[in-house]
Amino acid sequence: MKINISIIIPVYKAVNTLKKTLDSINNQKIQSEKKIEILLIIDDGTNYRNIVPKMNKNMSIRFLKTDGIKTGPGNARNIGLSKAKGEYIGFLDADDEWSENYLKKMYELAKKNGLSFAPTRVYKNNKLIGEFEGKNKKYLSINDIGEIPCSFHPFVKRSIINKFENYRSQDVYNTAILLNKKNKVEMIQNEYYKLNIQKESVTKEKGFSIKIDQAYKKYQIKSLKMKNLKISKIFALRRIKNKMYVKWEQKNKKSFYEYLSEEKNG
Repeated sequence: MKINISIIIPVYKAVNTLKKTLDSINNQKIQSEKKIEILLIIDDGTNYRNIVPKMNKNMSIRFLKTDGIKTGPGNARNIGLSKAKGEYIGFLDADDEWSENYLKKMYELAKKNGLSFAPTRVYKNNKLIGEFEGKNKKYLSINDIGEIPCSFHPFVKRSIINKFENYRSQDVYNTAILLNKKNKVEMIQNEYYKLNIQKESVTKEKGFSIKIDQAYKKYQIKSLKMKNLKISKIFALRRIKNKMYVKWEQKNKKSFYEYLSEEKNG
C-alpha cells in the first residue's frame, strides 16, 4: 500500500497532551484516499497505547522506541525518518496541534514545491499570545529565521530532507538548511501550526537561554566552517535576540514567546 504522508511525532512526557495532538490529526479535512501513517517515537519508555484515540480509516499509527530515555527530539525524528514510508513528511510535537485544513494545504503546497510552511500560533492556557510568519506573509525566507526566532515546522518531500543534529533547536537548523537551498518558500494561508506552551515546555526550563545560546553557537560555527554564511548569520542574529530576552525576562518574568510577541507588536 502506498503511503502518501508520514507524520513524525517525538513523544516525551506527553501523557496529558498526546490525545489532543492526535485528535487534531483526526479532525483534518483531507481526501479519504490519501494514506497517512503517524509515527510515534517514544522517548520516555511509557506505554501510550491506551491513550491513543481510534484514528480515521485512512490513518495508521506506528509505535517506535528510542534506544534510551530522553535521547532528544533530534534522535527521535531521525528514527522516524529512517522508518517513514510516506513520500512527504510532516512534523508535529506531542503537545501541539494543527488547525483543521493544515494537513490538506501543507500537503498540496509541498507536492507543488517540494516544501511548505505554515504560520505558527503560540498559545498559553488556551489564550493566543502571538502569531509568527514570514515578513512577506506569503513566503518564509531564510532571513526570517534570524529575524523571527521561533520554530516553523516544514512539510517536505522525504528525498530532500536532511538528518537532524542532536543539539537543541535542531529543527531550526534543519529548516535553515532547507531554506538555504530555495531562499524562500510559500506559506499556506488561513491555517496554522498551534504551539502550546506547557508548564514543562523547553523554553521554561531553568538555564534555557544559556543552553540555547550554546546550540546556536555550534550551528553558527559549523555553518562558517561549511561556508554557509547565510545560515551562520541567522544564528548570530538569534544569539543577539536571545541575549535581549535574558535582560527582558529578568524584569518581566515571562516566557520567550511572550517576549517575541511583545517585541513584534512594538
